[in-house]
Amino acid sequence: MPLRMSHMTRALVTLGTGSHAELLEIAIPSFEAFADLHGYEIVTPELQSDRPASWWKVPALKAALGVYEAALWVDADVVITDPSQDVPCPAGAWQALVLHHTGDGAVPSCAVWYVTRAMLPVLDEVWGMTHRIDHGWWEQAALMDLMGFQHHFRPAYLSSPTRLFERTHWIDHGFNTHLWDAPGPEHPRFMHATMHPDRVAVMRDWAAGKLPPVPATACRHMYEIPGCPYCHGHFGRAAA
Repeated sequence: MPLRMSHMTRALVTLGTGSHAELLEIAIPSFEAFADLHGYEIVTPELQSDRPASWWKVPALKAALGVYEAALWVDADVVITDPSQDVPCPAGAWQALVLHHTGDGAVPSCAVWYVTRAMLPVLDEVWGMTHRIDHGWWEQAALMDLMGFQHHFRPAYLSSPTRLFERTHWIDHGFNTHLWDAPGPEHPRFMHATMHPDRVAVMRDWAAGKLPPVPATACRHMYEIPGCPYCHGHFGRAAA
């Protein structure tokens, strides 16, 4: 859907290209339910770039902010299983996103990324960091640089907080679940299929309302993670 003038003030921006087109087809009904409930217009821009597809969210968000006051990016491999609560971004914050804690360290995730117009110059800076184009975390690595995270060596950690970091609102990781996050969310809302071996299958389950319960363990992992002692105790008992 091309950008156009709208009576709505916020956009939910997403894109599915290549193999992600099938994932977006599964996800889009949940995006529509969330957008209808909270007053977003869904925007699926037509973009062309020679960069890896993850980078495309940067010009997509910049274009959206030229029309809307704020924009929420959601990756194509996310299913919104509980649309009841909007993504919070208080006044004064430039952006809102989740900080994951996995074996890779403390990692801000751009899979669910709420941005305001204050982020326009930051998006330009992110796009201009061409030395990160082929980094495994793509635009996320560039954003981490600008926030003051050290991620050259793992685990990543906050090294030198910047003004951008200070203007970031950290949202509950129920808004962007990660298979390896520890602890997992108490209330999953945006289920992210990253790191799942069969994203199509698990997303179809989520879209159909087939969601495993959050276990009452210290890790709160909804799926068994090899090497996690809490998972071993919980899933081992379940299989017994």
